[in-house]
Order: sequence, then structure tokens, then C-alpha cells
Amino acid sequence: MKIPRLLEIRPISIPSKKVPENALLEAKVDEIVRLIGHANVDSGQAQEFEERISEAFRMAEAARKRLAPYEALDQDTLSREDLLEGLEKLLAENPVDNRIIGSSPARKGLQTVVMLILGFLLITTGFAMIIMPAPPSFEIATVFYFNINDGVTIMDLVSLMIIFGGVLLIVLNFSKK
Repeated sequence: MKIPRLLEIRPISIPSKKVPENALLEAKVDEIVRLIGHANVDSGQAQEFEERISEAFRMAEAARKRLAPYEALDQDTLSREDLLEGLEKLLAENPVDNRIIGSSPARKGLQTVVMLILGFLLITTGFAMIIMPAPPSFEIATVFYFNINDGVTIMDLVSLMIIFGGVLLIVLNFSKK
């Protein structure tokens, strides 16, 4: 027994729509236009929004211009020698350095604060190890005796090294250029 309805089902062919390159951008611009039509915006805010949008377009164009020489090398028709020569020329003209790429003031500030806190924490820990009494089993060996009952132990020397490490972190943190 054949089910006639199943025989009538044809594969659905989805017509291929040519999606514009900037479809998402156009959709967002349409959304902004609709929002502006419903919003109560004064001329000062409108000028500020206009400047922000134009600055975004300027930055996108500048980024596109910076990447254009590299995109020219991204062709399948070029030989390996041509690619190598082009890349060598581009790197000679446009130096790429991780100091240029990752030089954000917020990141530097956060790194400075974290290193400062870590330095003070090491100094505090070192002094706490020296000042607080430790059980005799924890004090490994006495290096120098002041009197019969007291002296400089290896734990005190380790504590001094920890303090020195904290001071070094703080000094190196503020001596960066």
C-alpha cells in the first residue's frame, strides 16, 4: 500500500538569496533610524551621537587602510617567493611590535597595582615570619647565636629573602619606563 501524500512531497528548494556584504550593518542602521524617529533627543545629544558614529567610520576606514597591504598578499595566485618578498617588504615598512599592540593604559595601571599589592604582601609575610614565634620543630637550624636561647635561624634568612623579593618587586614596578 502506497501512501499518496508521501509521494507528493517534494524537496523544498530554498532560493539562494544574495546576502549583501553589509547586511548586519544595514539592519542596525535601520534600527537606529527607527529609534531616532521615536526618541526625544536634543541637538547636543544628536551632535554627540553623530560624532561617535562618524568616528567609528573613520576608525574602520583607517583599520582597512592599514590592513590593505597585507590583504594584497593574501592571493592564491602568488608564488611562495613573491609572498615571501612581499611580506619581507611589508614588515620592513610597517614594524610590528607587541609593545605597540598591547600598550593600553588600563592594563599597565592594573599590572602596576597588582605588582604593588604583591610586593607589600611579600614584605608583610616576611616580617610576620620573623616577628611571630615559630615552634622549635619549624625552626630548622640556628646559623648565628646571640645568646644561648636566641639567634638567627634559616627561617629568618628565608624571611629576609622574601622581604627582599617584595622590595625588589616594588622598586622594579616603579622604575619601569
